[in-house]
Amino acid sequence: MILTLAAALAEPPAPAATPSADIVTEVTVAPPAEGLAAVLTDLARFRQALPPDCVGRFDVGAPAAGQGASARLRYDMAAMHRTLTFTLSRVEVAPSRTVVDFDHASDRGFVTRWTLTPVEGGTQVTVRTALNAPPWPFTAYYFGAVQPEWATCQRQFVEGVARLATE
Repeated sequence: MILTLAAALAEPPAPAATPSADIVTEVTVAPPAEGLAAVLTDLARFRQALPPDCVGRFDVGAPAAGQGASARLRYDMAAMHRTLTFTLSRVEVAPSRTVVDFDHASDRGFVTRWTLTPVEGGTQVTVRTALNAPPWPFTAYYFGAVQPEWATCQRQFVEGVARLATE
């Protein structure tokens, strides 16, 4: 029995068994895409939309607005605390959709992409944070605790951006 347990702990799960680590939020909100993009690209306003239970620190850099704007923030999700610098790396505005990318650059960095698509009654918002799952043995903790909390935080952030876009 001890050998079976040791063997199970020694081998990580097969890669095909691992679900996507990405965090994806899709929701339709009332404000137009232009108003949402205005909040996302002005980091002083952006900061006001962050859920306080999810982000422990947010220091706006220079420049503070538009493509190239940056900030240093600390994510607090489950028992994970990570401090990263992000840059507003892409702002692409078109009548059919607006794309805003936040690049969290580091050796374990990631990109969060906001896609804003005008629809009847408002804007379809899709936020995708592209992540790699941590290595075994932390994988189960990520999928069981961090990913669900991150998804909740991302959803709350979308709601905060929508609220600010109507002010």
